[in-house]
Amino acid sequence: MIISLHVTHSDAGVEAMSEVVQVMESSITKYLCHTVEENEYVILKTCNRFEIYVGTDDADPVKKEFESFIRMTVPHSREQSVPFILQGKDSVKHLFRVSCGLDSLIVGENHIQGQVREAYVRSKEEGHVSKNLSKLFDRALSIGKKVRTETRIGSGSVSVGRAAVELAELKVGGLAGKTVTILGAGSIAANIGKNLTDSGPNTVFISNRTLDRASELALQIGGTALSMEYLVSAISRSDVVFVATSAPHTIVTQETITSAGDRDRPLLIVDVSVPKNVDHAVGDLLGVSLETMDGLQRVAADNIRKKSSEITEAERIVNEEIARMDAEQLEKRADCIIGEISRKVSAIREEEVARARTRAVTADIDDVFEDMSRAIVSKILADTYEKLRSSSVNGENGIIDAAKDLFGLGAK
Repeated sequence: MIISLHVTHSDAGVEAMSEVVQVMESSITKYLCHTVEENEYVILKTCNRFEIYVGTDDADPVKKEFESFIRMTVPHSREQSVPFILQGKDSVKHLFRVSCGLDSLIVGENHIQGQVREAYVRSKEEGHVSKNLSKLFDRALSIGKKVRTETRIGSGSVSVGRAAVELAELKVGGLAGKTVTILGAGSIAANIGKNLTDSGPNTVFISNRTLDRASELALQIGGTALSMEYLVSAISRSDVVFVATSAPHTIVTQETITSAGDRDRPLLIVDVSVPKNVDHAVGDLLGVSLETMDGLQRVAADNIRKKSSEITEAERIVNEEIARMDAEQLEKRADCIIGEISRKVSAIREEEVARARTRAVTADIDDVFEDMSRAIVSKILADTYEKLRSSSVNGENGIIDAAKDLFGLGAK
């Protein structure tokens, strides 16, 4: 059985994500000790989701521990609307949709599949994954690849970085000839920088806490690396500032902007950090516009409209895979039952054959065979006859019809 706990952008919103996830992540060991010690599990954490997938033989204790975990870590007012728990097929389908990019803020984005793989590999290396979750995540990665191969869901705006650039272009009427600063040098910042190359900005500054990282990105995109002490100077010269760091606190404040001096042109700041790195009060300054991850929803909505047919096709592929898994599970269950029946019947046969061999020394051989065959048939069918009689008395016609079908009796 697969059971999973989720906090995602679509249910919690970006602000709640950053607030709730930090508390939940820091409390896992304390509140989920039995779950993580006694079961296999994978923890998937990205900018827009925090999920725990557990493979277990007994889902009820895990569910209760999840529910307790939510009560202890999430503010009461958000308990019903932020985290949610899925089981069985629902958990599997959710993971498949995540791997395919169908549950991403930017539908079809490519980074999520790598993030799923990294979470899976990390848990596997740490010894938290065995055969059940291993099969599930291998399948999820396979279906993600299939969707991206057989559909065009990955075309167009398929990353937060691309969406951030599109949003900026929309707000300022294009970035050609503009001066742009990128604060940060991680994966999202790098993605923003690469997507800027086709937009034609005049100058791109990259500022980061670690100058070497900023220099690497600057070299890749033809920008200029600056240490953080020159951030205010870069902002004073910029038309657009992208903020994409992994810092858990505010970096850009009203004072940061006012320190840049009086401006003779508007300034757009796009903060795609989780948690947010720009104080919301910055947007109140004259001539300054502030956009956050929430603002990317407009780009995301447009992306969904453009990809409606690809999304439909991707969902079809996911549903087909779920149906295939259901069929495999039913076949596996049938094989298990067949095995149990075979073992039971074989035990009866072996017992009667042994008894017949003993009798064959003194009794007539024809009588021995006759008695043996009758005993085998009687013992094999004893439970079936008893169940049919009780089903008839209780009006359980479905069992009687199933018996007709199993023994090839047609509609008699």
